[in-house]
Amino acid sequence: MEYSGCNLCGSNDFVLIYSIPDHLLGHKDPLYQFVRCQKCGLVYQNPRPTIEEITKFYPDHYESYQIPQPRSWFLRNAYQYGLKKRAKFVLKHKKSGKLLDIGCGPGLFLHEMNKYGGWEPFGVEISPYAADIARNQFGLSVFCGTLEQANFPDNYFDAITMWDVLEHLHDPSFTLKEINRILKPDGIIVIRVPNLDSLDAKFFGKYWAGWDAPRHLFVFGKKSLKALLNKCGFSAVGFSSRSGGYPTFLLSLRFWLEGIGLDTSNLIRRVVELLYHPVVRVLTAPLFFIPTLWQLGPLLVVVAQKGEALRR
Repeated sequence: MEYSGCNLCGSNDFVLIYSIPDHLLGHKDPLYQFVRCQKCGLVYQNPRPTIEEITKFYPDHYESYQIPQPRSWFLRNAYQYGLKKRAKFVLKHKKSGKLLDIGCGPGLFLHEMNKYGGWEPFGVEISPYAADIARNQFGLSVFCGTLEQANFPDNYFDAITMWDVLEHLHDPSFTLKEINRILKPDGIIVIRVPNLDSLDAKFFGKYWAGWDAPRHLFVFGKKSLKALLNKCGFSAVGFSSRSGGYPTFLLSLRFWLEGIGLDTSNLIRRVVELLYHPVVRVLTAPLFFIPTLWQLGPLLVVVAQKGEALRR
């Protein structure tokens, strides 16, 4: 474990928010501390696992490394709809060009973008297991390692995406500056992160899925994400929380049920199956849509450009 200063302002003055176990993998010990910077408000894990230590929390069966196998027509279409939503965030601002997906996993988003034509897709993925799936099953060009190790040329990409990745990085400022270097002057970056400002975060508290200790090293709200982008030479052109809300809510609900002692696997399975039922999803859709109107959904998406692009 290692201690770190604030990645946004460098301050070492912080206050403890929560001590949280690894709910996802079911480890009740140890507890991981999330703190808030007293100077700028950034929320981060401190102390945290080192780069060497963190790898054991990403086994090959980690969900983001898998290709989903939905059990019903409805779930298959719901998942495909989610991929199309991601694509729209890019296509609204860019119609074609070189596209890089950082933390691409098995390549599902890049495979989706290939359907729209005009895109030359690239991926970066630290998991050899997931990178091999992307290459072998979808024929994608994927570098296995970190973005910095890939050493792409300056001003190379028209669009760069990071879906649920920024919060996992030990030094998000460093990575965003590298993205600034390899992004074309008129390029865009699309980032999705758990939304600390969300109603889910307030309702579920320490059981909210957005904490995901110890894998999430940072937890952003709109203000802190915007400030970090500005620090690294970007300006936000749009925010949205209309993405991935329902599955994130169900994961938080699972953690809450387990946390209050209702950890009988059959009960949790039945509750989740009920909430995934098409009729229930249709009936509850307004409850999940309304918070997104005020960007209070559990996931936050930002589209940004280099600062100089907006000054032209």
